[in-house]
Amino acid sequence: MNAFRSRRDDGAATVEFALVVPLLLGLAFGIINFGIIFASQISLNSAARDAARAGVVQPLSGTGLTCAQIAVQVRTNATTIALDPSKVAVTVTAPTPTTGTAKSCTLPAGAQNLTNEVTGTGASKALCSGSRVLTNPQLTVSLSYAYNSPVPLVPPYSLNQTAVGKFQCEYA
Repeated sequence: MNAFRSRRDDGAATVEFALVVPLLLGLAFGIINFGIIFASQISLNSAARDAARAGVVQPLSGTGLTCAQIAVQVRTNATTIALDPSKVAVTVTAPTPTTGTAKSCTLPAGAQNLTNEVTGTGASKALCSGSRVLTNPQLTVSLSYAYNSPVPLVPPYSLNQTAVGKFQCEYA
């Protein structure tokens, strides 16, 4: 009798493949998921910063943007893969010229109309108008977005993302 029998390894490659593939797929989908998260965060940061900047710069017409126009600009600029601009919640805050207290308006996620419109001025007036009497008037655009992963196998499955853009009002 032969003490050294030859072993057969016909199915070894299949078993190794079955053990390694889930790990490789998890790694690949994890990289894709985090890439999408970073892309949506960059888009939110950029949209908040751009909208705040547009709200403080005096255009050729001589009047600044209203709260509604700033919210529309945010939703126009907040676009990337797996980010639905209509689900971005927008809050715009600016100081009042006399007291310096904040006046704000909010466009909730999924809504088309503003709520909590700017007290006393309404959404039809520029938010930075008359702010030169204050020492440091700033327009703030705050965004929030509830991210849901398009890849259900890899965490994080959902994530609350926020972004803030602040600029000093440049005109009265």
